[in-house]
Amino acid sequence: MTDRLAVALLLLSVPAWAAPALKGPQAGGVFVLDNCDPEYEGKSAYADNLSYYDGSGKLVFRVTGLNTCEMIGSNRQVAYDPERKHVWVAESVAGRVRKLDLDGKELLVIKDVKPGAIAVDPGTGNLWVVRSTGVIYGDDTVVYDPAGKHVVTHKVSGWDLAYDPKGKAFWFAAKDLVKVSVEGKVLVRKNVAAWCSSALAVHPGTGKVWVAVRDHPDVPGSKNQLLGFDNDGELKHTIDFDQVDPFHLSLDRKSGAVWLTSYGKGVRRYSADGALELDRKMEALCAHADPATGELWVVTREETTRMNAAGEIVRRARHPGPTTQAWIAGP
Repeated sequence: MTDRLAVALLLLSVPAWAAPALKGPQAGGVFVLDNCDPEYEGKSAYADNLSYYDGSGKLVFRVTGLNTCEMIGSNRQVAYDPERKHVWVAESVAGRVRKLDLDGKELLVIKDVKPGAIAVDPGTGNLWVVRSTGVIYGDDTVVYDPAGKHVVTHKVSGWDLAYDPKGKAFWFAAKDLVKVSVEGKVLVRKNVAAWCSSALAVHPGTGKVWVAVRDHPDVPGSKNQLLGFDNDGELKHTIDFDQVDPFHLSLDRKSGAVWLTSYGKGVRRYSADGALELDRKMEALCAHADPATGELWVVTREETTRMNAAGEIVRRARHPGPTTQAWIAGP
């Protein structure tokens, strides 16, 4: 992985629909974007996929023909809007964002946007897109309404972003942790990393913010850490790692616990107070705490799994092929 995202504006064929929609999906579930096609340039068509699994683990739909690539962390490349029942998916290499309904039907495409990370404002349905010309810190953030119309551009960016229901704001994380109102006003800014963050998560009830920070061998002072902040941006928890590469974060809405994915090594659960509660070794790429089932979805190189509170795998669904990275979102 490099300091710059591999970005190429390519004209791709219309995505193929590799699996029919299943009627009546069960509550819960996840959307998984994979990188099953390791190539991202020089071809007429690509085969990365967006898969939707319902709460029982059954495949509802799979969209193929997407084009993305490996990154320094599993930031938000998929954004689910539960109020309007649709999902947005970013293609970092193809330079576009697609909107799909829950049957997998494409509703619209925003082209030439160069997405770095995406998130939904649930109040308006507006989509916030961090744009990047290739740098991991992003360039700016453009806001689109649910119809894909440009609303405003904010001069703020980051590697990852997340909506904060408590503060009715967005948090951005890269070198700095930044809180921005929905109107675009910067409310909090503080340095959190010598190099870059890899993931961000906000608890919808308490407003607590967790940031995964990565080290880099060529950046003095950079560290692998998990940092916890209150809703005003005050640092409350610092958890240092050695060889653990923090790659993705997901929060348990009920307990406030945070799940940290260590790239290719496992998932750990820390309490809301930062105490280690579970360490499960597995080839994890990203994970999502499902509020409907109380269990954890974990994406590995070969499959999407669901894990109970004891760390036991209770559901498995194979990818179309092995993937080197994945991105996940859910209710």
